[in-house]
Amino acid sequence: MFPNWAKNILFLLVFMISGLVLVIIIEGLLSGAELIPLNTAVEHAIAGMRTPFLTNIFVLVAKLGNPFVLTFATVLIAIILVVRSRPYDAALFVIALGIAIVSLAVLKETFQITRPSAIIAVEGWSFPSGHATVATAFFFMLVHSFWGKIKTPGNKAVLVSGSFVGAILIWFSRLYLGAHWMLDVLASIALGLLSVSFTVLIFNVFIENRRSLKDRIS
Repeated sequence: MFPNWAKNILFLLVFMISGLVLVIIIEGLLSGAELIPLNTAVEHAIAGMRTPFLTNIFVLVAKLGNPFVLTFATVLIAIILVVRSRPYDAALFVIALGIAIVSLAVLKETFQITRPSAIIAVEGWSFPSGHATVATAFFFMLVHSFWGKIKTPGNKAVLVSGSFVGAILIWFSRLYLGAHWMLDVLASIALGLLSVSFTVLIFNVFIENRRSLKDRIS
């Protein structure tokens, strides 16, 4: 639908914008600047929304959006892509998720920020959110991998809207359950987009146009 140069410009813009957002949030965390009150304001707003019914729903959403579940889903999708003679896309999907997971692990251990008062049992550091990072990367890659193979506009709309709703539910579940601060989730969205856009750019620039490399992957 789009020439490669147009795709590269689009992903470059995503890379630059998400990277800038992540840098701004990290700088705010390091300096204790005016970004921090956003955490408290959102936490207080969500506390007033909680009900037993909604809590049960978002506990289920959090379980389905667990990074281990989405990683397992990534492996299944990669296998499907390989079976359908698309090993290049399978490698791209897996590597993008891998970069997102490694990046969030490094940031967690670097900043070691404590979590807010969660209403469920959670472990580990708060920043960034593993659920939100992996969900962002997973659904972004899902759209990227299958967009070109879907022919009708209606099915494309289902793919995009379904992925968007799935990601939003997982993002919000982490805030609702008190497992993360608002800045954690915003940084995680930026990190997921950054990881995917970086991987896609690397593949497009260094592999897509070099048939010998792409053939080796295939």
